[in-house]
Amino acid sequence: MQEKILKKVIPKFGGAGSEKLVDLLIDKQNVNEFIIAKKMNLTINQTRNMLYKLADEGLIEFVRKKDKKKGGWYTYFWTLKIKRILQKYQEELLAELEKQNKELVNRENERFYYSPSIDAEYTEEEAMLNDFICPETGEVLQLRDNKELTEKIKLEIKRINDSLASLKIEIEEVEKKEHQSTERKIKAEQKKKDLERKAKRMEREKEKKKLQKGKPAKKPAKSKSKKSKKKK
Repeated sequence: MQEKILKKVIPKFGGAGSEKLVDLLIDKQNVNEFIIAKKMNLTINQTRNMLYKLADEGLIEFVRKKDKKKGGWYTYFWTLKIKRILQKYQEELLAELEKQNKELVNRENERFYYSPSIDAEYTEEEAMLNDFICPETGEVLQLRDNKELTEKIKLEIKRINDSLASLKIEIEEVEKKEHQSTERKIKAEQKKKDLERKAKRMEREKEKKKLQKGKPAKKPAKSKSKKSKKKK
């Protein structure tokens, strides 16, 4: 499901053909833009233009590195922001759900009229203004039976709610993975710091031992008993 959603959302912002990015970047980190251009059979400028559009929407992110082989120019490495893409789709579904709910309220509480030959629809107010005559065909307008339409709208609302429920699980799974990844990074960083501190401590101990070895041995102090004999 996740891959289908990504391929559905990406083209809306990256343009036609940009859904191919999903196959190239999913489950990968920091993919070289020149590799992306080559596999998509695009110029580097076309590729960057597409990637920048997606980056502006927060659907993709990059890191850049200076390439000494290319005269010190920067090369960009790209990664999909899976969670943000799923959230973008979630926002679309919520907007559509609101629209369908409003339509359902209208259909359940208002009357609509239509022209049979072209199925042009009018609100009751519009029908009254035209004396219940279609201004395009001259036909007498007929009252629309909203029952069938309201059933279709209810089914669509159910479909959207089901999609939102599944999407919520997907987002939670991504958040869980992100949390685990962050924890691993923190642990790795802490381990690295601990090893560095240990290495510094060992180095200080070595230096201390060297200094101790280099010091001259102290002469033993003369006993008082010998001094007292000499005085006698």
